[in-house]
Amino acid sequence: YGAVDPEMMATAVDLLSRVPPAETRSRRRSVGAAEFAELASAEIERYRQTYPELGASVELRDDVTSLVVSRGSLLVGSQMRFAQHRVEPLIQHEVGTHVVTYWNGMAQPFRLLAAGLTGYDELQEGLAVFAEYLVAGLTEDRLRTLAGRVVAARAVSDGSEFVETFRLLTDEYGFTARGAFQIAARVHRGGGFVKDAVYLRGLRRVVEYLGDGGRLDTLLVGKIAADHAPVVEELQRRRVLRPAPLRPSYLDHPDAHYRTERLRDDGDLVALAGAR
Repeated sequence: YGAVDPEMMATAVDLLSRVPPAETRSRRRSVGAAEFAELASAEIERYRQTYPELGASVELRDDVTSLVVSRGSLLVGSQMRFAQHRVEPLIQHEVGTHVVTYWNGMAQPFRLLAAGLTGYDELQEGLAVFAEYLVAGLTEDRLRTLAGRVVAARAVSDGSEFVETFRLLTDEYGFTARGAFQIAARVHRGGGFVKDAVYLRGLRRVVEYLGDGGRLDTLLVGKIAADHAPVVEELQRRRVLRPAPLRPSYLDHPDAHYRTERLRDDGDLVALAGAR
């Protein structure tokens, strides 16, 4: 997934310095795995109304501890719980991005667009976070978490041990013990897994792409990297690639157009922390 470059590190640190840690809140209502799966299934069914060939499903799994999209279907860990305010953003993240781009890729003559071209993860996660932003789900807490993952990934790459990463997040960047533990556990798994850095990096690429006048529908044709966009556009002009059959529902959110244009005009990733 590449190293955390100095510019990305600087962006993460700037975000963490400008967005204050959230105050301790009273316990909010949470949603269990079964209820979340029902809501995600309903979202998929809405897509199936316009594209009957959609073969996606939602499965509750005892052998999964998170949300995973595998071969175009959503797997939900049976023991998971979700804060209610995170349910819609997560559905748009997983279904509106990962599921939609898989089946858009499957509809193309090149099935590799469903499996994913080289380096597709960065843009996929960037688009997924962008989807959260369009439905007003990219909160200050969420942005701080994404920035904290970048800092932690850099620390792991530099040889940090688990406790050192944990203390870095709590002592220097104001994360709670629980939040720091979750971030550190993700980046230290398997001896060091720095994919988590691509979420913020991918969002930056989406912002840059839109700021340069890029078309969002180009990025939704399948699982591609941002560098593949010019080739995709050329293949679309030649009608080698077909129109994508699925249009993400997050684009129909009342504020989606305003939020997209705001990104085009501003381009400041850190400014998203105050977006409402």
